[in-house]
Amino acid sequence: MYRLGRFGATRRSPRFIQIRLQSSLKRSVFPSKAETLAKWPVEFPRSTTSIGTLDQEDQGKNIVCNGWIDKKAKKVGKSLVFGSLRDVDGQTIQLVDANSPSVVRSLKQESAVSIEGKLEARTTPDGGRAWDLVVSNATVLNEASVVGSQLQTGHTKEWPPQYRYLQLRGPQFQANLKRRAKIMRVCRDVLDKLGFTEIETPLLFKSTPEGAREFLVPTRKKGLMYALPQSPQQYKQLLMASGIHKYYQIARCFRDEDLRADRQPEFTQLDMEMSFSNGGDVRTVVENVVKTVWADVASKDLLTFDPATKTKLVKADNLTHLTYDEAISRFGIDKPDIRSSLEIVDTTGYARAVDHEGFDVFEILVIRNGMNESPGLAKKLADPLHYKARVPRVVALKSESALAGWSEKFSGLAEFDDLAGLQKKLELKVGDIIAGSTRRVKNYENPTPLGRLRTVAIQETLPLGKYQRETDVPESLVDEFAAIWVTEFPLFNPVEVDQPADAKYPEYDTTQYVSTHHPFTMANTADYDKLVTEPLEVRGQHYDLVLNGVELGGGSTRVHDTALQRYIFDNILRIDNSHALFGHLLEAFDTGCPPHAGLAIGFDRMTAMLSATESIRDVIAFPKSITGADLMIGSPSVSTESQLRPYFIKVID
Repeated sequence: MYRLGRFGATRRSPRFIQIRLQSSLKRSVFPSKAETLAKWPVEFPRSTTSIGTLDQEDQGKNIVCNGWIDKKAKKVGKSLVFGSLRDVDGQTIQLVDANSPSVVRSLKQESAVSIEGKLEARTTPDGGRAWDLVVSNATVLNEASVVGSQLQTGHTKEWPPQYRYLQLRGPQFQANLKRRAKIMRVCRDVLDKLGFTEIETPLLFKSTPEGAREFLVPTRKKGLMYALPQSPQQYKQLLMASGIHKYYQIARCFRDEDLRADRQPEFTQLDMEMSFSNGGDVRTVVENVVKTVWADVASKDLLTFDPATKTKLVKADNLTHLTYDEAISRFGIDKPDIRSSLEIVDTTGYARAVDHEGFDVFEILVIRNGMNESPGLAKKLADPLHYKARVPRVVALKSESALAGWSEKFSGLAEFDDLAGLQKKLELKVGDIIAGSTRRVKNYENPTPLGRLRTVAIQETLPLGKYQRETDVPESLVDEFAAIWVTEFPLFNPVEVDQPADAKYPEYDTTQYVSTHHPFTMANTADYDKLVTEPLEVRGQHYDLVLNGVELGGGSTRVHDTALQRYIFDNILRIDNSHALFGHLLEAFDTGCPPHAGLAIGFDRMTAMLSATESIRDVIAFPKSITGADLMIGSPSVSTESQLRPYFIKVID
């Protein structure tokens, strides 16, 4: 026997896999004609309405509903049975069966049925109105052989992942998938009206170094493989060289990387590119798209920073920009949730970090009255599980003595040159929580330790309406959406050196570079000469769309000059054999390729945000598990030697 392991079959099978393999060895029995045709009645009654659209005028009407038996029927009287029907929208209605014998009682949960009956309104215990369907006839279209109640597990009644198709029948998933389709339709409508052309690009690509690991696709030519694209990046730049002015695509992308709640090995992007354009032109289009999507799908206006002060939230006409350096210094992360008023204080001039050479900035975050506003918060913020390496020091000012001696808690981490001035600046009080940590002046950590602490604090406090930023628009920001552009990222980062697992501080090789985003991003022209002398000081023409602390999309103005792109490949990134890898792009640039820029929006992530769910798995019909497996169909699966042989592949134990 075999069981489904992380990426295939291993020995000692769980029961549901055993059943699959054993049943495949049995000879199937040919069903009788009557038994089969009973599932295909020529003229079964079709739905005449949907449960979600019923109103007062439907009282007393005879209707037909198609759907599934939602719950097992219960006998509540001598000749009275209650059941429940769920329609194709996931909406339910109570079935009332007074027939003798009962029509509903024998129907199994999840059986497909057509129910006829009369609508009767009833008053619910809370004074609301609900509907009963008094059953006159039921047609079974396909009886369920698996009883749903036996499959559901736990208090949340979740389906096992191999029964995803049953889970999708529920109202939440029906709504999510329909919302996804609506978002896609709105995006297409906006871009079509703006003169964009939807163009599909190939899924069988070639292996090129763009960051994440790739999925390779073998061919029957020895040693030759395709790679599934991590994005349509190179193809869309080639389209710009091909005379396409405005391109977009609902693109499938593939990355073989560690999975989290917001990642899948295959995912969807709203991808776009514009020729004879720059980043400003692209951002204008993207703002049009996202504002229209949020208005049409969520009935919400986007908020952004007041451009004058960048402190107050206002209704967005144009989204405000923050530079990368501003985002790191104020929030400790390049994708801040600006709904929260929590901000980092740079203590330069008042204190110096002394814990580790090169990490010279000591910074502080104060949570006003945090001990009372969120009891237990200080302990959560100091939990090492939240941090990659070093943990910020967190001090709860429980008393006047703790307030007077707070700086002593940072001994060995920082030295204070002007403690009195800093205390005046911080205005600390009993009940406050103060956290401190270090970072480099030229920062490569993202988030910084205090940036991560701020994120944890927001997760604990913002849902409760605490520490909300000033705004004139809504009273509460909990269910609102605030967006900004983050710009002027470093074009390159140094390579991080492998460190022991318990290392507090990262180390970098500042003689080796990697692209912060991808190697096709154009440098800020003010920093152009530094490409030769100081690559780490070069800012890129990259821009990220950040919404409620989520990187919703990212793009850039591209390099379209062959000589510059070749210099970046060869002299800065030191990519071996760059012409073999990217020659198609370099040659296209040499044929009069116009200036161009673009962006991609994480479509799954956008849909999840609009569906108020943390996981993109909730808005994808058939997602992969945290291990990258599809537990419903059992993929990836083991290939036999005879299948692998034509591809010149052999499994090595």
